[in-house]
Amino acid sequence: MKPTKKKYNTLKAILCSVIVFLLFIGIWEVILRATHLFGARISWVQPDAVLGFRFVPNHKYWYNKENDHPITGKINKFGWRDKNWKLDKLKNTYRIAVLGDSYVEALQIEQNSTFLSLAEQRLNNKLKNKKVELMNFGRSGFTQTEELLVLKNEILKFSPDMVILFFLPENDIRDINKKTAPDLLRPFYNISENKKLILNTDFSITYQFKIKSLINNFKLHSALISLFCYRLNAYLAQKNINDKKDISVAEASFNKLDKYLSLCTANPDPIYLENYRLNKLLIKNIVENCNQNKIRLILITINTPAYIPEIEGKYKNIDPSFNAEFFEDELKNYAESLNIDYLGLQRIFSSYYKKTGIRLHWNHWNYEGHKLVAQALAGKLSSIISQ
Repeated sequence: MKPTKKKYNTLKAILCSVIVFLLFIGIWEVILRATHLFGARISWVQPDAVLGFRFVPNHKYWYNKENDHPITGKINKFGWRDKNWKLDKLKNTYRIAVLGDSYVEALQIEQNSTFLSLAEQRLNNKLKNKKVELMNFGRSGFTQTEELLVLKNEILKFSPDMVILFFLPENDIRDINKKTAPDLLRPFYNISENKKLILNTDFSITYQFKIKSLINNFKLHSALISLFCYRLNAYLAQKNINDKKDISVAEASFNKLDKYLSLCTANPDPIYLENYRLNKLLIKNIVENCNQNKIRLILITINTPAYIPEIEGKYKNIDPSFNAEFFEDELKNYAESLNIDYLGLQRIFSSYYKKTGIRLHWNHWNYEGHKLVAQALAGKLSSIISQ
């Protein structure tokens, strides 16, 4: 039977609608790629069954947060935000692998202005008889869980002389545990009855991860889909934080302390105290892996907002027992017990701010913050490498 005229007109209308819709989507895709409207950009990350997600090697990135202009660049061939490295260490080179979260990743500023690039320049200008290479293994969202995995699975093959481990009290303590982490599509370590670490990567078999992996193939080629997924993920992450009754530093109204800051008081939150013990156990495991491979390790504590006297005062108004130097002092003692080097940034930032009045953050470190960290880090490394 031949199709009736009515059916033909219906099919024609549907086809026209599809064409118009695809044309509309195509126009928006071109606009978003050209203008980055609403912060749109093609994704440069991909799901990972062990780490949760990772950067796509050799992929271009475009980042527009905190700074007053976009930051662009290219992920290196090994999948990290840094210049390309050689797998084999060159002669007369002191190679340092640096682990940390978004503070080390430092997408907020140009790669050649990060504290790692600045510290490397300082060291190579000062130490004429030896080349120093600082390698950026930082990625947003890392805790000691992912850092231990990256050390074992990726860093060791580069034969570093030293590993630097950055500890961020806020996110590292919150995100180390399923009970408090807003994002569950990531690995977690559990502690067995005999106090052994047991890795849990069950997230990789969930339907959420499988859907995310499927959609990612489109995100790598579409700014529109990337924008939609980014906004959805941001909403879900914030909802999870709110559901778990946590508050971020950015949102703090100073009516109560963020739960990680409760550890700086005489009234620590029990779950966050449990999390912190797990942080320390994982740090110990990282130290043991470094020792087994004859790698020196430095633990560095990133400052809390209380380096600014006004913020410290507000915290003390909430709880008079608040101690702004708690993490710095406590982890310094812990580093000494593990026989590793240590550098704390809390007092360094506090002293600098009191002398100059210059803010060192947007949310992450700004340019002045990176310069100050570079100076402190280069000074610490210079004395060690020169030994």
